[in-house]
Amino acid sequence: MITCMTSAELLSCALLLGRRLLECGAEIYRVEESIERMCLSYGAQSADVYAVPTAIIATIRIDEEEILTQTSRIKQRGTDLDKVAALNGLCRAVCTCPVSYGQFQKDMQQIEARPQYSKQVQYFACGGVAAFFTLLFGGSFTEGLLAFIIGFLLQILVSYTERLYMHALFTNLLGGVWISLAALLGIAVGFGHNYDVVIIGSIMPLVPGLLMTNSIRDMIAGDFMAGISRFSEALLIAAGIAAGAAIPLGMRTLLLGVF
Repeated sequence: MITCMTSAELLSCALLLGRRLLECGAEIYRVEESIERMCLSYGAQSADVYAVPTAIIATIRIDEEEILTQTSRIKQRGTDLDKVAALNGLCRAVCTCPVSYGQFQKDMQQIEARPQYSKQVQYFACGGVAAFFTLLFGGSFTEGLLAFIIGFLLQILVSYTERLYMHALFTNLLGGVWISLAALLGIAVGFGHNYDVVIIGSIMPLVPGLLMTNSIRDMIAGDFMAGISRFSEALLIAAGIAAGAAIPLGMRTLLLGVF
């Protein structure tokens, strides 16, 4: 038996690692495998892990000690692939050379303190993505410029809703309303002629592509509950975007009689 940690400390650290992986957008199989490998490397005779997008349940047994089980509830999820890579690296490191409970906590704090992209960079990146896809779909330069402005302000809106802990459905609903309304107003004042191209390009930053991809990967890996859950979440987000974008278009049709 490895004595770097007690059984309770080991299970707590492993669940912390798994929870942060899941919160940063890691796949279910990666979360379960990381927790299991870490527990086995510290001397656990067995480690059973069950993870879904909203919770992790882990059970370990070390030598003749009684079986321990802990549950971790996942309330916030996002995408931070840099932290996913760092957490993977930490898992590999402690599996190769086990560390104490205190050292593990320090390593986790260092990962949490890693610098992230500033808000300004995120604003310009969202605007750039919107402009790129607008041009890709055949939009003119002025329409691309309009999409950039819409995307820039869209990210500000999304950042504000995140601070309010608003559900993703309502965030994307508001985002869809803003994109469609701003595109119609922009075209009306002379920023091109095709509002549909601007709307499609500006919506792309909201599309849950990674979530959809991970859901399919989970189902291929045999994690059907997690895969179906994530797939349903992606469909719900897409429905919110579509419903939001349809509201200004519907009002335009009712008021002006044109689509």
